[in-house]
Amino acid sequence: MSFKLPDLRKPTSVWELKQVIELIDERCKELLRHRGEVATGDYLWDNKEAKAEFFRLSKKRSAIRKKIIDATLDL
Repeated sequence: MSFKLPDLRKPTSVWELKQVIELIDERCKELLRHRGEVATGDYLWDNKEAKAEFFRLSKKRSAIRKKIIDATLDL
């Protein structure tokens, strides 16, 4: 027998989303230490895991910013 419980969590506020973005920004700054620029303007990463995490966090940051924009436009 399967029970589906209602979602009792309140929607995430814009302030909470901004706090998450700040945390992501801080982590991205730490990850940028693994990136160096070469003379041609390209970037080289010394750690593949750091590069993957940086781009994954960047995508999440964009999704959160979209949520904030959608939430503020709905007011």
